Amino acid sequence: MSVIEIVRYRLNADVEPEQAIAAWEKSQSFATAQAGFLRRRVAVTAEGDWIDEVEWETLADAHAASAAFNPEAHPELMDLMAVLDQNSMSMSHYTIKGSTS
Repeated sequence: MSVIEIVRYRLNADVEPEQAIAAWEKSQSFATAQAGFLRRRVAVTAEGDWIDEVEWETLADAHAASAAFNPEAHPELMDLMAVLDQNSMSMSHYTIKGSTS
């Protein structure tokens, strides 16, 4: 089964949600170019806690994309890294065991 990657984070204090969404959309070209990419969503709570949810074909694909995540090599990632409070970030991977449509 596929793997869901959840990246939890908060925004830097001076960043508006619209800026974060624009940066996320710009970074989408990196994600979709990675082997095993299936889908990606972003969500936020009323308290300002964000998640970036990416579904990969395999855990190896998720790890390979993470290893390739380099804003210097992929400028489309720079805006995203600029809006995130990097100290608040955490990443987890979950193997899907069941699903309904």
